[in-house]
Formats: sequence, structure tokens, C-alpha cells
Amino acid sequence: MPISFSRRKNSSPLKSEWRIFLLLMLACAAVLGYVNGLGQSDRFIYDTLIKSMERPADDRIVIVAIDKDSIAGLGRWPWNRTIHARLLDILTQGKARAVGIDIIFAEPDLVSGSDTLLAQAISRNRHTVLPVLIERTTTGLQPTLPLPQLMDAAHAVGHTHFGFDADGVVRSVLLSETLDDASWPQFALAVYQAGMASPVSASGARARVGARERIAFAGPPGHFHTVSYIDVLTGRIAPSFFEGKYVLVGANASGIATMFPTPVTTTSHVMSGAEINANILAGMLEEHGIHEARPWLNALFTVLFTCLALFACLYLSPFSALGATFLLLAAVGASTYALLSAEIWLPPAAAALMVIAVYPLWNWRRLEATIFYLSEELARLNRETTIVLRHEAPAPTTHDADFLDRQIAAMRVAADRSRDIHQFISDSLNNMPDATLVLSQSGELLMCNRVAEIYLASIGIEGNRTPSLAAIFSRLEPLPRSLVHGAAWHEALLHESATHTTEIETRDADGREFLLKSTASRTTDGAMLGWIVSLIDVTTLRAAERRREESLNFISHDLRVPQSSILALIQLQKNPATAFGMPEFLARIEKSVESTLHLAESFVHLAKAESPAYQLQDSDFCSMLAEAADTMWAFAHSRSVEVVIDAPTEHLWLTADRSLMIRAIGNLLSNAIKFSPEGERVHCRVQADSGINGPCVRCSIRDHGPGIPAAKQTLIFSPFLRADDQGQDGIGLGLAFVKMVVERHGGTIEVDSTVGTGSTFTIVLPCAIEEEQDRSLIEKQEGSNP
Repeated sequence: MPISFSRRKNSSPLKSEWRIFLLLMLACAAVLGYVNGLGQSDRFIYDTLIKSMERPADDRIVIVAIDKDSIAGLGRWPWNRTIHARLLDILTQGKARAVGIDIIFAEPDLVSGSDTLLAQAISRNRHTVLPVLIERTTTGLQPTLPLPQLMDAAHAVGHTHFGFDADGVVRSVLLSETLDDASWPQFALAVYQAGMASPVSASGARARVGARERIAFAGPPGHFHTVSYIDVLTGRIAPSFFEGKYVLVGANASGIATMFPTPVTTTSHVMSGAEINANILAGMLEEHGIHEARPWLNALFTVLFTCLALFACLYLSPFSALGATFLLLAAVGASTYALLSAEIWLPPAAAALMVIAVYPLWNWRRLEATIFYLSEELARLNRETTIVLRHEAPAPTTHDADFLDRQIAAMRVAADRSRDIHQFISDSLNNMPDATLVLSQSGELLMCNRVAEIYLASIGIEGNRTPSLAAIFSRLEPLPRSLVHGAAWHEALLHESATHTTEIETRDADGREFLLKSTASRTTDGAMLGWIVSLIDVTTLRAAERRREESLNFISHDLRVPQSSILALIQLQKNPATAFGMPEFLARIEKSVESTLHLAESFVHLAKAESPAYQLQDSDFCSMLAEAADTMWAFAHSRSVEVVIDAPTEHLWLTADRSLMIRAIGNLLSNAIKFSPEGERVHCRVQADSGINGPCVRCSIRDHGPGIPAAKQTLIFSPFLRADDQGQDGIGLGLAFVKMVVERHGGTIEVDSTVGTGSTFTIVLPCAIEEEQDRSLIEKQEGSNP
């Protein structure tokens, strides 16, 4: 039947989806970046970074605080303005560079003449700044200015408003406020400009007039040098202390001070307006001012990292893309910190959100596309004309709850069906698990896979020359059950395979069994090209078949015997004439059940010994022997047999599965005790020895039993075979178990037996690494020292 195949166009739906996904994600990133990020998340990040960027307080700034000590010493608030005049004269005497008094003097003082005295003190100072308060009334915003005579005497007035964000935290300030035709600089800026009346340039401050910028907080509350108002008045602080300093006078006493939350404060520890002004002034003096990035720059920043995340997901594997996502998140954080250190605030939350969102969204689309592709390909393969297979492939199961698993299972079935059709692909050499040879029509080896190269090297055929068919097959011998025999059996095999696939079983010199399959390779028009020969190693399979036959014999006979005995006992017990006494009946039943359990347990232990899952650890052989002897003590005592152990005092370390090794030693001890006459001894001798492969442990277990005939000594380690004819219990699995465990640990077991004198079983096991032996020697030497 001709086979028809359709080739689909090499187009990927992910390409068009990628373009749409790219545009959508970049548009979303641009919008989020332009609207200045994600609000509260960005504010949290900003506050965290600001706290981590604390810097030393500027020693040119001093806060004169109206604190609770000052209230207690000078009386209740408000004070007579002559007190403020005295303070100002002290600061003038001390040659303070500029003074900012953050106290509203909007109404005349109750004490006559005190306003004039304060105005005169302000005039004498010449660098005093007073505040202006802008309040919201029913008629709109209204300024609250100082008294005219005070305002005329002051160097300048400045507004004391701060910028509150949506969460009520002060993070920014407007450096100039305008109302109607009047304009006032920010209070700290006015103090800065008052101090710049000296020849030092004030261009930097003037450049900031009218701009809004974030406050570069230097530290938490109490960071700046603060002195008490009353300490200045009483002379505890010398006037000279204020020379060349910027002095901010304000309240921080509860009840009269206005306190504000800031990025460097907590809910229980807020900051006074005077200290916020000190932070603003310090930023001007040190030329620190955090500017918010423009919206287009925020959008560009978000789009940039989103674009990097998109291309990482497109060109990298999912695992690598996940790593790239974490790296990009770290880059967003590092960029934000670096920009903030450069006094530019660029909100990072939008960029981080987009970077995080790209990975799951795009991989979701990848998964959807994969599922769609599998469904489409499966439907297409089912629609195509195919060869009717000799053995129909099983339908995919629908037990899997996951939809993708069901699609993969269905696609796997379709792929298996396709591999059966495409013979060349199924016979690709490097994908074959068995040794595969491609021979020319003349019998020369053209190519072979890696497994075949290894096998040819093992039988002495070098890979650097081209061996012939006769040279390869001369190492193999057909088994008696094969139909092809004779010296030229390989030629007959190829002759038969010219018309059909031929199989024979062979064996090499090492005893390995192979199923040799040969089939002809032809061109599309039927001309002979050569042969494809496979060598399938069936050694393990045939051994498993033999073990299965032995197991079936064991199950059909040994396991049935005690069960049949139980049924016979029950039948006898039903007849009063043949019934046993109840103790005897139960004892016989118990003996048969114990026999069955012993048979099953021996079978399970042998299967466990044959399993690949060994729990290896460094163990002392002497301690394992002692533990095995302890388990056999009760059995030995019941038979009046003494177990004598002759072992060195130092440790003999092995890398072994401790439980299996103890059970193997116990089996040897159990056999020795079982076959020893009453009153005899079982001798166990352990010694360190040197083997072909290095240090080893040699353990000999000798009994005084009946011995084993020489003809049977080669059979005792095979399953289900026993050497004794004494009617002892057992099914011949114990020694098979011991041999399996010892050999799996790289050791050997030998038997030396003479009929009538007893048997000696010797196991030799490789020691652990030499360091363990050295450790035992050191422990022995240390133990011998007094």
C-alpha cells in the first residue's frame, strides 16, 4: 500500500502572538511608567531607600527648640515677644549667619511695645526670616503674614508648607508659593538666601526657586544639633557657639508644635516642622536635592526592562529565562538605588511588576501553543493514510487529570505509530539501545553505533580498521536451539534475511547470549544494498526466564506442600476417629504455617538482595558479625551450640548495606548452627588481608556438621537447590541470598567441605578507602596510650 504524507508549512503561531504580546506589554509598561508607577508600592520602596542613605548632619545648622523645659522655665505659650527679641539679640551677638524663626506673628502682642522691640532686634540681625502661613478659608486661600513692622524689618518671609503624598507623608516641598500677585520662597530657601548675602554665590538656590523637589532627608528625628530655647537665654549656650551657623527657631514641645510623618520617621515618632526645614536647608547647603524623573523617562525606564524580560523569555529556555527575570529584578533595584544616589527618583514598582508579569504570561502562551500544536498534529497524523500495523498501538489512556499529559500521551502513541512506518528513522544507529551493524552487500562493516563499537572492542576487534563479516561472527556460536548451524552459518543467515527478517540466538566466548536479528536494506526500487544486523544482549533476560522457571517450580511444589499439609490436617480433624488432640493439632498447623512464612520470607530476602537499591554506608565488619551472632544466640542456645568469634580489636571498615550484610552473615551462622551436632562449636575467624584489588576482610565460618559432597559444592549457591540429605528444613535460598549480597558488594564466597568433618564458608570483601583503615590504626594507637 502506498503511503501518503503531507508536509505542513513551516510557520509558527507564536511569532504573530509574540508581536501582539510584545506590543501589549510595552504599551502597558509605558502607561504604568508615565503615570508614575504604582503609588503606595513606590512610596514604600522610596522610604526604605531613603532610610538606608543616611548621611551626617550638617554642623552649620542649629535648631533652637521651644521644648517642654523652655515652657516650664518661661511660662505658658505664647510668650512675651520681648523674650524672642532677647534671643535674637543673643544670636546677633554670636554672629549667626542666618536666623529663621518659625513662629507666626500675625497679631499684635498683648504687651505694649514688645512688637517694636522685636522689630528692632530683627533689624539689628539683618538676616532674619519670618514665616507666612497660607490657609484655606471659605473664600479660598488666604495668606497670614507677619505684622507689617516685623515684615519690614525681616530679611525675607517664606512659606512653611510641605508636600503631602496620598498616604499623608511629607516627602517633597514646593520651593516657591504664589498667590494672586504675591510670591514667597520656601522658608528654608529664604533662610539659605539670607545666609548667602555674603560674597558666596547663591546661584544654586536661585535656580531652584519655583521648582518642586523631594526632600533629601539626612536622618531620623533628632539627627540635627538641637539646643533648648531656655539654655540660650540663660547663657548655658555661649553666643559664640552660633557664629557662622544657620539657626532655626521652632517648637517641638507637644501641644504647640506641629509634627509631620516623613520617610525617616515611624508612626510613633514624627518630625517637627523646624527639623524638616533643617533637612531642606541641609540639602541646599550640601547641594542635595532629589528630583523626580519626568513621566517620559519613567515610561522609558519601565519599557526598557519590560523589553529585556520579553526577549529573555523569547530566546532563552524557561529555566534560563527565570534566572534572567531575577537578574532583571536585581538590575531594577540597583538602577533605582544608583539613580536615587544621583538625586533622581525614578519609581521602580511598575518596571518590577512588568518584569515579573512577563515570565508567567508568556510561558502561559507557550503552554497554550504547545497544547494546540499537539492537538493539531495528532489530528493530522490520524487523518493521514498509514500502514495497518501488525500489532495495533494501544489507545492513550484518559486517566490523567492534566490535559497536557493526555495530549502528550496521545502524541506519543502517534509518534510510535510514525516510527513503525518510517523504518529508517526507527533504525537510526545512534538511537538504538542494542549493538547495530550496517553491512555492505559483500559483507564488509560500513557503520555501527556506539554500543556495537564497545562490544567489538570487548571481543578484540579494533575500531580503527574495517572488520569483515566473517571476523565479527567468528566470535559467536549459534545455540543448539537455533535453526542455522555449520561453519558458514552467518552466510546462510544473510541469505535467508534477503527475503525476510531472520533471528537466531548465539553465545560468545564470555558466555553472553545474543539474539541476532538480520534484515535486508534495499533501495526504493528494491535493489539490494546490504544488511542491518542487530545484536540484542538477552543474557539477563534468559537468566530471568530461568529464575522464573525455578520460581514457578518453587511455588508449585515447596509452597504447596505446607498448605496441602494444613488441608490434610483439617480433613483429619473433622473425623473424630482420626482427629488429633488440640495441642498437637495446633502445633502441626503452626509448624506448617511457619514453614510457609519462612519460604516466603526467604524468597523476599533474595529479591531484595537482587534489587539495585542498596543503602551503602561505612560500617565495621566486626560489629556486623557481632550483631549477626547476637541474633543467632537463641537458636544456638536451643541446639547447645556455641558460637566462637576470633576477630581483631581494630575496626575493619566496609562500604556496605549494613542490614543486608548482617542478614547474609546470619544465614551462614544459621546454617552452621543447624548442621552442627549438639555440644559442638561454630568458629568465626576474621582477619585483614590483601587481595588483588587492595585491602580486604576475610571471614571464615567453620562448623562440624556432616559436610557437603564435592559434586554438590558447585550447586549450593543456586536458588532452590540444597546439598543436605538430612531432612533439615530449608528451600535452598539462604546461600543464594548470601552469594548475591557478597557479590553485589564486590566480594567473593568460597566453600571448603569434607563429608563427615564439616564445612568452612569463607567470604572476602573489599575494605573501604584507606583513610578508614588509617583511622582504625590511629584509634588503636590512641587506645593503647595511657
